[in-house]
Amino acid sequence: LMLLLLCAIWFANGWLVCTWRQGTEVHFVDQVRHVLLNEHLGQVPTSRALSYAAIQGMLREIDDPHTALLEPEVSRRFQADFAGESGVIGLFPERQGGHIVATVVFPGEPAYEAGVRQGDIILSIDGVTIDEDTADAEVILLVRGPVGAPAHIKVQRGDEILDFHPVRHERHIVSSRMLPEGIAYVAQYTFTSNAGPKMKAALEELLAQQPSALIWDLRSNGGGSMDTAQEVLSYFVKDGLLFMAERNDGELKRFVATGDAIASDIPLVVLVSGRTYSAAETAAVTIGERDRGTVIGDTTYGKGTIQAFYPLAGNATLQTTVAWWLGPSGTWYGERGVSPEIAVSDDEGTAEDEVLQYAVEYLLTNLAP
Repeated sequence: LMLLLLCAIWFANGWLVCTWRQGTEVHFVDQVRHVLLNEHLGQVPTSRALSYAAIQGMLREIDDPHTALLEPEVSRRFQADFAGESGVIGLFPERQGGHIVATVVFPGEPAYEAGVRQGDIILSIDGVTIDEDTADAEVILLVRGPVGAPAHIKVQRGDEILDFHPVRHERHIVSSRMLPEGIAYVAQYTFTSNAGPKMKAALEELLAQQPSALIWDLRSNGGGSMDTAQEVLSYFVKDGLLFMAERNDGELKRFVATGDAIASDIPLVVLVSGRTYSAAETAAVTIGERDRGTVIGDTTYGKGTIQAFYPLAGNATLQTTVAWWLGPSGTWYGERGVSPEIAVSDDEGTAEDEVLQYAVEYLLTNLAP
């Protein structure tokens, strides 16, 4: 009765301020949006824009660089990327001091040929502004995109603002070859959903040549699906626990070998670096902790979490962190990375690959009769 009386008084004075719905916080957000859209005197964004702004505000409170709202265009790129169908330009962005910086620009790749250089601060990609509120996952997906489509990139280099338009080419999933020493070499660049069959095909082709040992290079692997990590690891490990995922309620999911081993007996070395991420780190840990092979290189990135993706209305997607991944021993490697059994760094100032050279010499020495 008091609420109705106050509403009547406010209405008589020319103002109507009264709650029209009680209940959950969702209703609370709807109330604010309704008032702004219908009563605010100034210009108001669309209902969709207000909804997205409300979600972005919630995500800022989460304070997790791996939790992000992927708007429809970026969400479409995620679907293509997860299927291994994205184009790339040979550029690796990382957050440094509040900026997104091109920390790696591979020589000979489209970004480098177009003029992008290491250290450039990325201001926008395909017209989307990149700032401190842009999620890391969104930046990576914006860099990638349809094969053959140019990536319109605006960067800051010192006092200059520069525009570049490198054209995306097909993303490499796996590359392999026989080394002169009779050692098989396979580099895997991602754990997208199509990486498993491609790795299996590469391994079968290499093993048919009867190599004395195998080098599995994960140094530039950005990670991906934990199911794919389980699939690929099962080619190297016959049986037993591979790794685990722990949710915030303490529930553990065990990922075990699937019984599809095709390279479980050949001497194995895994190469890692500071740009070995997520599922690739899990793979290295499993090989090391299960004594299946030797891990050589630099300490890995240290992304010890797993993300899940939830479709939303309007073709958007919510990415959020749902679990920690643990090695078979139960150890968590987040924030500190995976330390290799043998630490070796590559000298970027030389044309040689010192880490690969060391791995070859290590195998030849340890395989000698």
